[in-house]
Amino acid sequence: DAKKASTEIKEKLSIAVETRKRINAAREEYRPVAIRGSVLYFLIVEMSLVNPMYQTSLNQFLVLYDGGIDKSERHQLTSKRIQAIIEYSSFSVFQYIGRGLFEEHKLMFVLLMACKIEMR
Repeated sequence: DAKKASTEIKEKLSIAVETRKRINAAREEYRPVAIRGSVLYFLIVEMSLVNPMYQTSLNQFLVLYDGGIDKSERHQLTSKRIQAIIEYSSFSVFQYIGRGLFEEHKLMFVLLMACKIEMR
């Protein structure tokens, strides 16, 4: 009975190791989405240095970014899905933040956004 239990535990442990490897691989695939999100968030935070009115909370950003993930085009191919999420989320953040900027700061925001994305 103990031998049988030991065998079952070994099997479950090997399954758990394989599952962990698959989860880690999937998580690494989506890392570009996380990187783009952090670039956009910290750009928005830095805009408050230009004018204190431009403050945006992390919760507000997460609602916007998560909405971009939900609303972006679905693809069977993971690489295309990742690209769709990045493009949709970037554009939705651009539109949302651009709406609240003074005209004199919009060009600066676009330039900073392009530079920060290119630097990553």
